[in-house]
Amino acid sequence: MAERYQREIEEILAEAGEEAPRRQAPRRRPTGGEGARPSPPQRRGFSLRPTPGRLAFAGVASLAVALALNLLGAPGASVFLWVGVALFVAAYVSYFTAPRRTTERRWRGEALDAPPARDSLSRLWRRITGG
Repeated sequence: MAERYQREIEEILAEAGEEAPRRQAPRRRPTGGEGARPSPPQRRGFSLRPTPGRLAFAGVASLAVALALNLLGAPGASVFLWVGVALFVAAYVSYFTAPRRTTERRWRGEALDAPPARDSLSRLWRRITGG
């Protein structure tokens, strides 16, 4: 299938009077040694950035501690209960206020869609409609 497209492109270029690019044999990636590409950097370590999932997990952990302290009759269970509730609320709010990742549709390096308007009225409308 790729050969067919390549032939069609060459025919179109020949009709237009352009010279078709020379075909090159597909390059093989070196397996090691001097010509090897370095591997992309990998994320290492643990990030302490609060995400909605981590906040919700911390809320569950705090509620579990509150339950355990309440069953043992220890004071301070209400503090953990309210911290757990606050963490759940923070997770809920941060989930819905986090920016959405949208993929940009492109054709031959050009964006297909016009960028969305950035005025406050359009942002409000997008937030209301969920779009």
